[in-house]
Amino acid sequence: MTNPVQLSPRDRSLLQLLSWTPATTSLLWTASRTFAGGSFADERRLRERLQALERTGFTRHWSTATIGGGLQNYYKLTPAGFQALYGVDATPPPRAFFSPIAPSFLMHTLRLSEVIVSTICAAHDRHVTIVGFHRENQLTFAVGEAQVQPDCFFQFSSGVRAFNVAFEIDQSTETVDSPRDTSLRSRLELYDAYQQLLLESWLAGGRTWPRPRFRVVFLTTSVARAYHILAVAARITRNPSRRLICAATQDSYLGDADPLTNPLLLDHSGHWQSLIDLHPSARALRSPVRLPPAREPDAAVW
Repeated sequence: MTNPVQLSPRDRSLLQLLSWTPATTSLLWTASRTFAGGSFADERRLRERLQALERTGFTRHWSTATIGGGLQNYYKLTPAGFQALYGVDATPPPRAFFSPIAPSFLMHTLRLSEVIVSTICAAHDRHVTIVGFHRENQLTFAVGEAQVQPDCFFQFSSGVRAFNVAFEIDQSTETVDSPRDTSLRSRLELYDAYQQLLLESWLAGGRTWPRPRFRVVFLTTSVARAYHILAVAARITRNPSRRLICAATQDSYLGDADPLTNPLLLDHSGHWQSLIDLHPSARALRSPVRLPPAREPDAAVW
């Protein structure tokens, strides 16, 4: 039977965002100003369209009541919505992609959704092109048998310059510096090893393609946590001049009007960096931060 809903360019933008991340109505409304065809006139119109897409079987919603606070609905694509967006021959995501979010992951997932929407809006306002995106658990960095998956990965383009950024949403649920495989130190070491592997491959190949660079941004719940992560990054990095790992608090990133080009991020040397440096010869006017010295690994340290 022919589907009664005709997808407009704005509908496709909405479905594309939901293919990147689950999102609440308020986040979809915020992001709608970046949609093809323009934003919805108001949230009521957005809710009406979401209801129409759900009746057609393209989206589905659940409640955020399990985490307390104000009651909201969050939306996800269905398999039919994924096929409507990418075609029937597209390889579908894992089954969990279409399932409700486990209560233990809901706060992390919705905070990640906030970061993604904030980044999309900032790119739109700055006329920065998002040329690629990998959702949570979609991209794997592997070195030998070890691997790490960032929470999301953006590829930006501005002018002739390209910027590759992996985001890690840190909710202070893992130890920073311990011998355990689940500590953040193991992730930091793997990111550093992967960047080294890319550079060695580039050099061995005669530098015949653009120099492979990416940045990993840890968004934390506190300044102290960010400092601790950067101190460990400073200790484990193979090249101290490499600005691979940066950190900022989630509140500072989400509360800034231009999180892409403002110098919000600290590197492991205590210098301020911007996510997208449109003027690399210019220095941030913010004074450097004296980070605490790196400590030796301690299984009890958080």
